[in-house]
Amino acid sequence: MKRYSFAWRLALGLSAMTTVLWLGAASIAGFVMQRELDAAFDEALQQSAYRLLPLAVHRLREPREKEQLEVAGMDEDKGYFAYYVLAPDGGLVVRSADVPNAIVSETIGDGFENSDGRRVFGLTDPRSGFRVVVLENTAHRAAALTESLAALLWPLVALIPLIAIGIWFAIRLAMRPVEAMSRDVAARDRRNLQPLDVEGQPVELAPIAEAVADLLNRLRSALDAEKAFAASSAHELRTPIAGALAQVQQLAIELGERPGTERLLEVEAALRHLAQLSEKLLQLSRLEAGFARSDSPVDLAPILRLVVRDFQSSAKNADRIRFDDASGGVLSGRIDVDAFAIALRNLIENALIHGQPGATVRIVAEPGNLVRVTSAGPVVPASVLDSIAEPFTRGSTSATGTGLGLSIVRSIMEQTGGTLTLHSPATGAADGFEAVLQLGS
Repeated sequence: MKRYSFAWRLALGLSAMTTVLWLGAASIAGFVMQRELDAAFDEALQQSAYRLLPLAVHRLREPREKEQLEVAGMDEDKGYFAYYVLAPDGGLVVRSADVPNAIVSETIGDGFENSDGRRVFGLTDPRSGFRVVVLENTAHRAAALTESLAALLWPLVALIPLIAIGIWFAIRLAMRPVEAMSRDVAARDRRNLQPLDVEGQPVELAPIAEAVADLLNRLRSALDAEKAFAASSAHELRTPIAGALAQVQQLAIELGERPGTERLLEVEAALRHLAQLSEKLLQLSRLEAGFARSDSPVDLAPILRLVVRDFQSSAKNADRIRFDDASGGVLSGRIDVDAFAIALRNLIENALIHGQPGATVRIVAEPGNLVRVTSAGPVVPASVLDSIAEPFTRGSTSATGTGLGLSIVRSIMEQTGGTLTLHSPATGAADGFEAVLQLGS
């Protein structure tokens, strides 16, 4: 399932909302600005007419200056404003150079009008009858409005990324308690069920942290009770199982070849299996207590040789165990010596029990704190190889076993920072099974 970042979505949403609100504010400001600009330009247009009309009437009444006024009115420079003056009879008296002929022929009343993309204001002198018409190109107003809006919007282009970055950092800062709690919860597993630290949590997270802490406390209590029961049961069963096994063996000797011996042997096999299971459960209970990890590196070469000699001393397995020390006697790791011995014994026992009958089991210590245990036998399918180290999981074998050996080894390696790697076929062979211990440093 695809996951998304809450912080990223929140930052993106806030940035987008800020942009929309800013654009909305800019639109309102542009509307208000347009009205104010129109009012200001209309005022300027009206004032121009009020000033031009008295001057035109005064000069037109002086014949000597009329011709000069007419020539002066022919302005070659086109500005934002233009004007023309009409006589009382409607005849054109004077106009600026940029007044189009089409608009002169129109009937323009007093006041404001819009004509051909221009804003027009007409004013008539009530005493003389002369009229002045002042024109303004509305493109000037549009340009002024565009420049004003650009001055308002361009900072947004630069500020939005800065705002987004600021929002992102603010959210990341606010999300630190969430991230800390997430890491704290992620660190919890079946070996680490310590309660969460609920002190200093924000109001929004405190109920969640307290609920998770309470759940972990109840889970730890349940697991502790389960482990204590399993350990106590396994420990208490060892003595009666050993006693029952001894009695069965003695009874088998006494019966000899008489009827019932075969059934007695089946009981003996069942008791042996029960003894193995109780031993594995004891090992698991010790692992749950976290005893496998050592705070400092331990010299494991003597332990390796001791375990190998123990197997070689058995008349049943003496000819099947082969030990090669390619590490030069250098083998160390941050692992308890008992845990290392348990892991090694489980691997060798698995190789002896599930490997090809009578075939050699090879134990090799290699440089780099590697230990390989290899046995002959058919190739284990990849699907089985991936799950064979799970508790109570066994491959396709008729040999007796508990299904806990490889699970115990893997748990020991995980606790000590090492790894357990399984190969089938074995390295450099066409078949067989190989378990590789990489000790943590």
